Amino acid sequence: MDLTISLVSHNQRRDLERLLGTLLPAAGRIRSEILLMDNKSVDGTRRFVRVNFPGVDVAVNPSGAGYGENHNRNLKRARGRFFLIMNSDMTVEKDSLASLLDQMDRHPEIGIIAPKILNPDGTVQGLNKRYPTALDLFLRRFGPKALRPLFRKRLDHYEMRDVGYDRICDVPFLSGAFMFCRSDVLTSLGGFDPRFFLYFEDVDLCRRVQRTHKTVYYPKASATHFWHRSAHKNVFYTYHFMKSALRYYRKWGWQLY
Repeated sequence: MDLTISLVSHNQRRDLERLLGTLLPAAGRIRSEILLMDNKSVDGTRRFVRVNFPGVDVAVNPSGAGYGENHNRNLKRARGRFFLIMNSDMTVEKDSLASLLDQMDRHPEIGIIAPKILNPDGTVQGLNKRYPTALDLFLRRFGPKALRPLFRKRLDHYEMRDVGYDRICDVPFLSGAFMFCRSDVLTSLGGFDPRFFLYFEDVDLCRRVQRTHKTVYYPKASATHFWHRSAHKNVFYTYHFMKSALRYYRKWGWQLY
């Protein structure tokens, strides 16, 4: 088995309907399996997937858990040499998975690779990032829109806009929305740190992987992300964002600006 594709759903039946229609053809081009961990959904996700996409292996986490811990559960039952962590609110291009697999086979020094992530209108999402400073996070989450132009250069630097999104490059912080990983590297690290319920589990994982391998952006493959930006809309998600940010800085050291 070349690739295990790990999905997590919490009431994301509609997202999965859109995703799986594109994911199965892409996965069918390589030796792969798709594992879905359903996190206490009440929207009929399990029945929908089992009836309409019987090739997807559905498991249930009845206790509920965070994003990283649910992917860790899939990692424990994965058979692929590579392990793809991805959000459910996405679609993929037909050749993307095969292209990423080929790149990883050609470059054993890479531990995690990520494709170009697009918005639904075809523009690039700025998901390649440098390590986050407290000021960067404050400006992105709480900075008044009227003041954003004053800090545009800094925010663009955080999203690596100075490097650009048209060439292969090393990236300090790859988004957990789509991480194509070496299974043996992830297993040796124990997967995501489960203490991060939501947010910052991805940059934490990148930093741990970077002790032995590279984390790389590969724009010749692409996926589309229907980004919900939950932390901007909901007190529950904002709380977990702030809690995880504090945990991240306590673990890796404070960088204020």
